[in-house]
Amino acid sequence: MTFAFEKERITAISSDRIPMGYITFPRIRSDLVNINQVTTYPRFRGQGVAEAMMEALLTRLSEENRKAALTCPFAQNYVEQHPQWKHLLPGCIHFTRH
Repeated sequence: MTFAFEKERITAISSDRIPMGYITFPRIRSDLVNINQVTTYPRFRGQGVAEAMMEALLTRLSEENRKAALTCPFAQNYVEQHPQWKHLLPGCIHFTRH
């Protein structure tokens, strides 16, 4: 799996060049994005695609010294389960369950 980064989107691509899913993260300001959608296409679900995309995106944001607001429930759960990424959250964040 490889990742294609665009302006406000990351796409996971299979070894045979098929898109597997994407994350959208619109910019709120220069140092802050909002991870608002994590999507894995049906045929690739259950294979760790969403988790791999989150890891790649959060690594990139950390390298760029950017923060991430999380309005997507999957992203909220991911960071809650992987506390090593909580330093990327802006200020004091409390998750609201939907």
